[in-house]
Amino acid sequence: MNPCKSFAAFSADSSFMLKVYEDSMKSLQYVRIYARTDREKDTANEKLFNWMKKALLLPGSFIYPFDSLKTIGIIISPDKQFRIITWDVPKSGCAFGYYGFVQSYNTAKKKYDLFVLEDHTADIANPKTAICTPNKWLGMLYYKIIKEKGSKFYTLLAWQGYNKMITCKVIDALTFNTQGIPSFGKAIYSKLPATFKGNPKRVIFEYSAQVAMSLRYDEAKNRIIFDHLGPMEDGLEGQYQYYGPSFQLDALQWINGTWSYVENVEERNPSDKEDPLFNDPKHPTTNQNNKTIYTPH
Repeated sequence: MNPCKSFAAFSADSSFMLKVYEDSMKSLQYVRIYARTDREKDTANEKLFNWMKKALLLPGSFIYPFDSLKTIGIIISPDKQFRIITWDVPKSGCAFGYYGFVQSYNTAKKKYDLFVLEDHTADIANPKTAICTPNKWLGMLYYKIIKEKGSKFYTLLAWQGYNKMITCKVIDALTFNTQGIPSFGKAIYSKLPATFKGNPKRVIFEYSAQVAMSLRYDEAKNRIIFDHLGPMEDGLEGQYQYYGPSFQLDALQWINGTWSYVENVEERNPSDKEDPLFNDPKHPTTNQNNKTIYTPH
């Protein structure tokens, strides 16, 4: 069953109110970015968050695109079972606050659930090994959902502004339990290089905030391709504010239900139409649903 069909038609009241809420958020989406003070940003964001929550609780909201909200990332899973809505608030000192929702179809209840994502990044001691819940979430901006055939989890690609020195790209995993509650983080990797210590629940790439890193999904070959990162000069190993892409591409290849590391892969440059590359929020691109992910900092 395609859950979207259950909301193929919704009441005129819902349609009208969704448009009202969207219109209310149009200007707030920019105030939360460009306001002069953190207090002004937080005030605008609180209003935006409350309007978005009210909108997502309306019948039929799952298929409502919110097309005018150009600074909000909205991505839908390939099987149309859920969508993730995320955005950030840039603060003074190059800090970031992250906000979002997971809107998912509950097969057992035959209805849509809404989960608020509460950013507790500062409270998560080891982000690479943590299993996160909606109420204790590792904040980030998601831009791609991958669902490989036969997989019981979804793989997520994301961007995370860490501080003024370091930016991160993230490969995460999303699962739903039998009650339909989502959780983030899962050991889904094999044959990782020594630099990926332990048994990570997510892969986090840390690099200089002054450069861009490519992390993208190659659907034709069932692999995630990314720039190989390394220090810009000898003697700077482990100081990620000095890391950047080399001339090498590596990949995680989908093999027997896990992502397996492959070093130094070859790739032809895809056409613009086919390229879902997301480099940096300062240079927005479009996601799989052709909705721009845009967070100018």
